[in-house]
Amino acid sequence: MKVAFNISPNSTNHKFRGIGVYTLSLQRALKEHSGKEIDIEFFSAIKEPAGFDLIHYPYFDLFFHTLPMQKKTCRVVTIHDVIPLIFPDKFPVGIKGKFNLLLQKRALKNTDAVICDSYQSKKDIQKYLNFPEEKIHVVYLAADKIFTNFRTIPPAIRLKYKLPSKFVLYVGDVNYNKNILNLLDAVKITGVNLVMVGSAIINDKIPQVQEINHKISKLGLQDKITKTGYIPDSELVAIYNLAIVTLVPSLYEGFGLPLVESMSCGTPVIAAKNSSLTEIGGEAAFYCKAEDPTDLANKIKKVVGLNEKELSSIRQKSLKNARKYSWSKTAQETINVYKSAIK
Repeated sequence: MKVAFNISPNSTNHKFRGIGVYTLSLQRALKEHSGKEIDIEFFSAIKEPAGFDLIHYPYFDLFFHTLPMQKKTCRVVTIHDVIPLIFPDKFPVGIKGKFNLLLQKRALKNTDAVICDSYQSKKDIQKYLNFPEEKIHVVYLAADKIFTNFRTIPPAIRLKYKLPSKFVLYVGDVNYNKNILNLLDAVKITGVNLVMVGSAIINDKIPQVQEINHKISKLGLQDKITKTGYIPDSELVAIYNLAIVTLVPSLYEGFGLPLVESMSCGTPVIAAKNSSLTEIGGEAAFYCKAEDPTDLANKIKKVVGLNEKELSSIRQKSLKNARKYSWSKTAQETINVYKSAIK
């Protein structure tokens, strides 16, 4: 089976976001299978390459016409989530965006299979994109192998990023669904130090960041918040290990990769009890009500107050849950979808 895999997100602004991480990680994992079950090549041109049995687009932009209307061969598309369609008032797209959505939906009809990150996303794709259930396949993501539990943590990392001696951690973007404003309210209630990792969080030109900065100032949290910006995985793994707990308080997620990354390091996770987060976190995470900062604050206090024996138990649960996910498994299940689509 000759497969062409589109790697366009690796050279765009998506490179350091979830779509880019997925594309690059799956690209690496599929390479290991090349020459066995599949022969795979990678392309980034707009024009579909010829001479392949199947073409895989590992992303689907809702509001930009990125998917060719006509297909020349079997086509598989990955749709991570449709969050902007769930919160349309928080993701205004304008007339052009709405028109492009219509074009993308039409192009999607010429798709043989859709891959998504969770059963929650599968339900959403059925509902909002009207795509047939039997053609939607759930294939979980994974944390990179670099994310692991450290026995000793390089002190240089703490110094380099000026990290507090004790802190809770947020890793991610600044979109509405990330629920950062309620997170800040919880930080105010608890008095904990919060470290925020992500390239967008330090971009003061983004309206959401301006809103976050205003909230930090209003709550008087300037001395409690550390913004690091983007951190490479080789150093992020140490920060996960240093954190007391990782917070994933999102109003909605298609998967929630920081949850699995944190658990792979044995660091406890507090996640919102909604969307895919309970599906991915299982019994290993603590859960809170996303809309209730007091509930999140109480969960933070609970984790901060755990003794060493209790922490050890949570650490083992986290590591066990994280082992369910691997990029090798993701690649094999993706190849299974290829086979199903061609049939």
